Amino acid sequence: MILYASPLACSGAAHMILLELGLPHEIEFVDIYVQPHVLIDDGSLFTDVNPKNSVPALRLDSGELLTEVGVILQYIADLKPDSSLLPKAGSLARYRVMEWLSYVGSDVHKTIGPLFHPHMPEAAKEIHRQNLHRRLTCIEQLLVHQPYVTGDAFTVADAYLFVMIGWEPYFKFDLTPYPNLAKFHGRVASRPSYMRFRQIIAPVFERVKLPIFPNVGLEAMRR
Repeated sequence: MILYASPLACSGAAHMILLELGLPHEIEFVDIYVQPHVLIDDGSLFTDVNPKNSVPALRLDSGELLTEVGVILQYIADLKPDSSLLPKAGSLARYRVMEWLSYVGSDVHKTIGPLFHPHMPEAAKEIHRQNLHRRLTCIEQLLVHQPYVTGDAFTVADAYLFVMIGWEPYFKFDLTPYPNLAKFHGRVASRPSYMRFRQIIAPVFERVKLPIFPNVGLEAMRR
């Protein structure tokens, strides 16, 4: 398998899960901070790989290409069905993980992105800040009672959420108003898969021009 990924993007969740399960794979890094997006190693156009021009994309051993992070996470986890990362197909526990993959993708991920778009009007960003605060507050309250979004076990949904709320030193917004979410972040960051992930992506930072993310602080989030 070949995972097409980019540092700090949602593709990091798929990369972490590959490492978590110890599955053989290759990584092709994509520079998504230039237009058009290109593969870092040879400078070729990423649209030649994925016409959607977005990461992650997973090249299967069959040669087929799979896209969309929520689907890729499920596919990878299903390669080791005995792991706790994704419950058995058809079970309610499986649907709970899918429920959270959907929520993180549609309600969290798509609310965060516009906050860091340089051409998004401030009035529109304010609406997104308010929506994001409501969504993070919902997760914050859930994490009062359990360590992960579906209960006691770390799943692919947690990997996706973890990537969305950022990692040091590239936090996209302040987690101070959400102490349980901050503890969740620390819990996932202590996993060996994340530590290995950090080692792998570190050299890539020197090969791309990363954007400077503005900090969306406590007061901005609560307005």
